[in-house]
Parts: sequence; structure tokens; C-alpha cells
Amino acid sequence: MSSTTFSLTQCILLAKTYLIRINRLLAWAMVIAPVLQFFIQARLEHALLLDFGLLVTHGILSLMLFGLPKVKQKKFVFIMHVMGIDLHPLSPRHDFLMSGYRLALGVFACFLLFIPNLRWLALLFFYPLMAMMVFFIQHLYGAIAYAFARWGIKRTHAGRIVCIYLFFFICNLLHAL
Repeated sequence: MSSTTFSLTQCILLAKTYLIRINRLLAWAMVIAPVLQFFIQARLEHALLLDFGLLVTHGILSLMLFGLPKVKQKKFVFIMHVMGIDLHPLSPRHDFLMSGYRLALGVFACFLLFIPNLRWLALLFFYPLMAMMVFFIQHLYGAIAYAFARWGIKRTHAGRIVCIYLFFFICNLLHAL
């Protein structure tokens, strides 16, 4: 006689596994979106709104699942967690998390620019705001390289996918002009 019990720990692990898969699906949807938007000739404002929604959802879910990037033996480092500057060497995993976290800081700084009495706070996030495109490409390349490594595909092909993404993203912007 076999009795299977489903413990709370097993339930949480199963839920986390599915949430990670959903998060990966959101990430791939962001990668594929510019190609689809180009071929259906979507209006730029609708396309950017969809892209922003995917980005925010993916970002929030990533923070919930993986947390903040960490430095060994330190929980919170102001210059890293607020200003986006990592002076300490990070593990490859936390370095990847840091690239995504810098994007979150840049988006947060953009929000601050629209709040009249809090615009000055955006100065704290000057570095992530100014280098947001670089961090985006860095995070996109890292994410695709990790995915390819999981699937047994050469990591070097990730650069091609990033170039295709940027090509269609720029084409969508030029099409809107």
C-alpha cells in the first residue's frame, strides 16, 4: 500500500518550478515580440506598452523568485543595491542578477522623473539610467546564453539572437517615424 502525501514544501517547490517556467516564457515573449510586431506592423505605442508590461511582469517575478544580487557576507550594499555599481566581485549568477537589477533601477529612475517633487531622487540612479541600454543588451545576451547552455546549444549563438532582436526593435522604431 503506497500513500503519497503532498507536503507544503513540495507544493512550494512545485509552484516555484512553474513560476520559473512562466518567467522564462515571459522572457522569450519579450525576445520574440519585436519580430512579431514588425511582421504584423503593430503601432509603436501599442507595441511599447506590451513590451513594457512584459518587462515589468518579468522583472517583478524575477525579484520574487531570485531576490536581489548579493555579495558574500553582506546583505545590503548601498552603492550596489541603490546606485547599481558593483565594486565587489560577484559570482556569475549574481553578476547576471545584477544586470537585470540595474534594469529595474533604471526603470524606477524613469518613474521618478515623472514625479515632480521626487525628480531629484533620480540622481541616485544616474548610472543605471544612463547605461540602461548597455545593461539591457548585457542581460539579454546572458539570459539567452544561459538558456542555450541548458538546451545544449553553443552559447556563442546568443549574440546572433541579440542582433536579430536589436534589428527588429530598431526596424519597429524606424517604421513608426
